[in-house]
Amino acid sequence: MMVGIDWPVVVERAAPGDLLRFRPDVAAWIWPDGDGARFVTEVGIPHSNGLFRILEELADRDPASPETAFTKGLGAEPVDTPHGRLQPLGMLFQAVVFVSLGDGTIWVSGPDSEIEYELIHGDVSSLGYLVYKFEVERPGPDERPNPNDWADVEEIVREGMEAWDSLPFTSEFWTSFLDSYPML
Repeated sequence: MMVGIDWPVVVERAAPGDLLRFRPDVAAWIWPDGDGARFVTEVGIPHSNGLFRILEELADRDPASPETAFTKGLGAEPVDTPHGRLQPLGMLFQAVVFVSLGDGTIWVSGPDSEIEYELIHGDVSSLGYLVYKFEVERPGPDERPNPNDWADVEEIVREGMEAWDSLPFTSEFWTSFLDSYPML
């Protein structure tokens, strides 16, 4: 896994139902090398107030997860693309998120993107970490952040992420997300 933070601490501090985990049989099929499968079954990808929503057919459903944590109707079958076979995982912001069955990289296909399939992460731990960082660094509901505060949050998130994976902030997807982030 690319991101080597203390994941058990993240799991311990997560709100009940916030970490969306994959069914073990599905995870073993998608990530046969074991690292990715272990990550998505033991840690999972944070829901982060709807930033990530897991494909319902793939989920090891936690009763504490909000109903909005699951997405339906995408189709759970892998798709053939010019980049290889991509397995849909769910929704990220407003795009479908995929994992490459060949190398475990993370891709998106956004409704308004000029790029049909865009590479955004080196692996699933990188995706989980960035989704987590956006939520934990977000100003609280009682705070009234100004543009400088949002710039500081963006810098903290970028620095934390780029220590592990440089792909996210070279992507059109995450750049577009950062433009919308203060309004979410």
